[in-house]
Amino acid sequence: MGIINDIELTEYFSLLEFECPCCRRVMLSPDLLARLNHLRMVINKPISVNSGYRCKEENHRVGGVTGSYHLLGMAVDIHVDDFSIFDLLLYAQEMDFTGIGFYEKENFLHLDIRPGKKKVWKGSKLIGY
Repeated sequence: MGIINDIELTEYFSLLEFECPCCRRVMLSPDLLARLNHLRMVINKPISVNSGYRCKEENHRVGGVTGSYHLLGMAVDIHVDDFSIFDLLLYAQEMDFTGIGFYEKENFLHLDIRPGKKKVWKGSKLIGY
C-alpha cells in the first residue's frame, strides 16, 4: 500500500508534508501554498514543514490555540536548516503572510494567511502589526 498523501503539489512541496500526523487528513489553502512556494524560490533553500494541517485532537495535543489557523489549512510552522531565523522572518514579511510567529529558541516560524491586518509576534508577545 502506498502513502496516501504522497502527491507532488509544486516543485518544492508535496501534500504529505502538510498532513495531520495523527489522522493523516489534510486541508491546505492554495494561497498559503503559493506564498510558501514563493518563499522557497526566493531563499533558494529547502523549507521543512514542522506542522501543517491539524485536526482538533492534534491541535489540543500540541497545545495549539483554540481557533488556530492550522485547523483550517491556513497555517504552517517551518524551519530552514543553515539559514538565519531572523533572515527567514524578514523574507516571510515580504511574502505578505498576515500572521507570523517568531520562535527563536525553537528555531521555527509560524506563518498564516489570516484575514485582516498583519500580526507579528515573538513567542507569546505581539511585536508588530
